[in-house]
Amino acid sequence: MWVPMRSIQQASIGTRGKSVGSDKGSQSKAAVVVTDSAMLDRERKQLEKIKLKQQQEIQQMMDYELKMQSIRQQNDEKMRVQKEREEQRLREMAKKQKEQEEIKRKKEYEQKLRTDEEAERQKQKQREIYEKEQQKSEEEKKREKQRQKEIREREEEQKRKQEEFKQQTEQILKEQQRAVEQRKAEMEQRDLERRMLMEEKQRERAHEAEMKRRETEGKLAQTKQKMEEILEEQRRVSLDKE
Repeated sequence: MWVPMRSIQQASIGTRGKSVGSDKGSQSKAAVVVTDSAMLDRERKQLEKIKLKQQQEIQQMMDYELKMQSIRQQNDEKMRVQKEREEQRLREMAKKQKEQEEIKRKKEYEQKLRTDEEAERQKQKQREIYEKEQQKSEEEKKREKQRQKEIREREEEQKRKQEEFKQQTEQILKEQQRAVEQRKAEMEQRDLERRMLMEEKQRERAHEAEMKRRETEGKLAQTKQKMEEILEEQRRVSLDKE
């Protein structure tokens, strides 16, 4: 049995009170009885409150557990429904994928048929093109052979004309060289005549200059002689005056 701590303490106090003295015995006993009754009443109320609180907490825990169990059941149901939907979705996706794969396989088969037909057409076209190219090549070879022949003929004709032109050019150069040499000889003759003429003129000018120089010197000598005679006369006159 649970006994409140406050009651134990009061009992201890009451026991100590008895040992104080016999003169207060009856009064202390009456006071202890009243005090214990009040304390017991408070303790009983507190116990009831605690018990009520515990019951409320237990009820709350039970309500919470029931609520959580309901939530878990709801979640489980949602998961089950979601799983069934996911499984249904996967089945539909698998079916749809299988149908798409079948459609793709048919398309690929049809595409392969078209590709093979196109490849065969391309091969036939390539064969025709090759045959045409071969024919064109043969024709081109013939034309090239003819062109080479014409080129050789033109080259030979060009060489012949070049040789003729060379001979004509050499003949012209020879004639021009003879004309140049003739003109050179004529120019040298004219130059010789010109130099001889110039030398003759130079001799004539030198002779004329010499004659002029002699004439000038003669005049100067005569003038000098006259001056000397005049000076001699002036000296003689001066001597006579003295």
